[in-house]
Amino acid sequence: MHYNCGDIMSSETMLYMPEYDAFGNLCTRVIERDFQYISKLSPTRLMDFNLRYFGSSLRGAFDGSKMILGKLNKNPIVVHERFNILWFPSKSPLHPECIWFAVHHIDDYIAVNKKQTKVVFMNGQEIIVDVSPKAFEYRIQRAFLLKYKLEKRTKHLLVQFDRVKVFRRMAIHSKLEDEPKQDES
Repeated sequence: MHYNCGDIMSSETMLYMPEYDAFGNLCTRVIERDFQYISKLSPTRLMDFNLRYFGSSLRGAFDGSKMILGKLNKNPIVVHERFNILWFPSKSPLHPECIWFAVHHIDDYIAVNKKQTKVVFMNGQEIIVDVSPKAFEYRIQRAFLLKYKLEKRTKHLLVQFDRVKVFRRMAIHSKLEDEPKQDES
């Protein structure tokens, strides 16, 4: 696989947009908060590359999302759980016109018409996409539901972990108290 340090996303990465080069190859216009560039990878391959870089894969991210939200088309995915980086596709990721959005960069979205939505990012940039406002809103809601359910599960896991530590300490403390004290003569 083609590797380029510039292909690694950061928390500043807002959007992966398909764009064809002069030779007809599907590439990606990567839009960051303060700049943009072209990656030679297609948007979906670039997303998979980044997920693999962070220890997962697109297949794994979709499987995890499906496990939590149920089987849906165009599920949001967790790119980096610790930093709450969730993305969602505008269309099926297999479709060459699929655009990928980083949820944490979206400030607002406005209906242009029944089939198009204007997306406004936190930095003021705007883009019009061929997704109905209703479908766009649904995808954002699913992303926040995924985030909420993951946080709930993580919190439950941490509570369980803390309980185990407390019980272990109590058991060790109790065991020490029960042991006969040796005479110091």
